[in-house]
Parts: sequence; structure tokens; C-alpha cells
Amino acid sequence: MFYYLCAAWTTISAAVSLGFSIQAYTKAKPQYNEARTNAKYAISRSFALFILSLGLFVFTSEPYLVALTTIMILVQLFDGIIGIKINLLKTLGPLLTAFGNFYVLVVFLLND
Repeated sequence: MFYYLCAAWTTISAAVSLGFSIQAYTKAKPQYNEARTNAKYAISRSFALFILSLGLFVFTSEPYLVALTTIMILVQLFDGIIGIKINLLKTLGPLLTAFGNFYVLVVFLLND
């Protein structure tokens, strides 16, 4: 049960990351090619992480779960640090997600 709870949290985290990447692309003005290109890179990475997170439900592998959950914790942690210069929501949202994901991972590892 804890495996799937951790996998679900990781997948939600990856989906939120993908959503913000798509939002960055749609908000980038067409005349600012560099911003749109950077957003496309963010989408490609976020989409890959999202697809990998779906694999957690197909291939139940504890090392795979721990690795991908750790990656998503780091992604959200760095997003929160970046968000400090933007606003409180873009800081607290990712940081709370990272700490929540970390908590679920610890619970999973302790109950393994």
C-alpha cells in the first residue's frame, strides 16, 4: 500500500511540474522565441518524468520508485527555490510538495 501511495504522490508531483511547464509555454509570447524554446525544453523534461512516473504502476520496483521519487523531490525543491523571486505561491507550493513527497518516501522506506 505504501508503495502505491508514494508512487501516486510522485506522479501527481510530475503532473504538476508538467502543467507548469505547459503554462510557461502558453504564456510565452510568440515574438520571444528564446522564452518559448526554453519552455519547450521544460515541457520535454517534465513530460519524460511524468511518463516515467506512470511506469511506477506498471513496473513495481522499489529501487525505481526511490530513484524517481528522489528526482521529483529535487525538482520540486529547486522549483521552490526559483519561486522565491516570483511569489509566495510559487515558493510554498513546490516546497510543500517536496516535503510531502519526502515524508511519504520515508514512510514507505520505514514500512518496507
